[in-house]
Amino acid sequence: MSRTAKAQEAWRLWGRGAALLVLVLLGPLALQWTPLAFLANAWKGVLILAAWTFAVGSIIGGLLKASVPAVTLAERLFRSWLARFSEQPEELWLRWARGAHHPPLARWYLERAAALGGREAQFQEGLVFMEGGQGHGGQATGLDRFRRAALRGHPEAAFRLAEALRTGQGLPLPESGESETWYQRAAALGFGPAAAWLAQAYQEGDGVPADEAKAREWALTAERLRPFPPLSHSLLRHDAAPADPLVQVAGKAMAGAEALADRALEHRPVRGLLLVGALLLAALWLGVALIFFWVGSSQLYHLPLLFMTPPLLMLAWQARQLRREGPRTGRDRLREAAEAGDPEACFQLGLAHRKGSFHRNRDFQTAALWFRKAAEAGHPGAMEALAEAYLGGHGVLRDPREAQRWAEAGRRESTS
Repeated sequence: MSRTAKAQEAWRLWGRGAALLVLVLLGPLALQWTPLAFLANAWKGVLILAAWTFAVGSIIGGLLKASVPAVTLAERLFRSWLARFSEQPEELWLRWARGAHHPPLARWYLERAAALGGREAQFQEGLVFMEGGQGHGGQATGLDRFRRAALRGHPEAAFRLAEALRTGQGLPLPESGESETWYQRAAALGFGPAAAWLAQAYQEGDGVPADEAKAREWALTAERLRPFPPLSHSLLRHDAAPADPLVQVAGKAMAGAEALADRALEHRPVRGLLLVGALLLAALWLGVALIFFWVGSSQLYHLPLLFMTPPLLMLAWQARQLRREGPRTGRDRLREAAEAGDPEACFQLGLAHRKGSFHRNRDFQTAALWFRKAAEAGHPGAMEALAEAYLGGHGVLRDPREAQRWAEAGRRESTS
């Protein structure tokens, strides 16, 4: 895609809303050099007050451990504004959901997309319910979303609905008669796997009367539609799509800074210099504060300090939380060991994600992935945890047979 095409696509998706937001926020400041300069000064005060209120709200939310932090709330409002003025808001919400750096935020974006009623958003929400380990009720809701998307002409949604009806997934009993209709609809919409299944079903009489003529007809259709596309996965899965580009850039920058800090902190003189610098900075800030208040508050010299205090307190609180609950050296040693293949580290990382904490989001899908990696390496505790996940549908599709298989494997490994 050329640069011009990319720019046009960006403008179509979110450029208009961003330009309007900049105009609303900074436009009144252009009155600074006109007779209406008092309006520009008043608007400056409003912006400063808004920033200060946001900082105070962030501190209060951090202290009370709010379920929706102020930064997340601001991000939601910002993206909602952009989507309001987008030519294709559903596509924009789906992109944000695919690249979101926190699963709850991605789910919120997906719900905004599904509320618009488009077939792709309905299909993606159906995948979340079917793959999200939410039990029979979640699968029934996923079937409803597949049906809505299929009625709007989504080929894979029709195929997924047919598969669920044939196998009885999310239903009390299979409904093979209706499934044939949806297989045919998916194949007619150009979905190759549906045509291949119909060819095999009519050839072998699998759920339908055997019919050589129909089998040949659907086999020719399937051959024409090759190569078949891979089946979609929920966009909330970590391996379903790349991360948000902005998050990738920030992550690389943070990783580089942490690596540099790790190398520097290996030397005792550097640690000493950092400690002395921190003490000097604290003393300087305290000295400036005392000087401002010594001069007197009648000239409002203390106002800058009042505006500076909330963000400084917020930074101090976050530093305290990271020091108490995060890795001591700025490196996630547990994740590094797990990614290196240590079964015990994989198991402990899975437990951490299943429990959730300030440092690690509660994420059953990620927990199940680490449990599986440890279980495949022979860790008995991970086998039992994976069995529990399959039994309850936590992070994986509920599967009692798979749960029994891993539970038995865990018992054998424990007794051996």
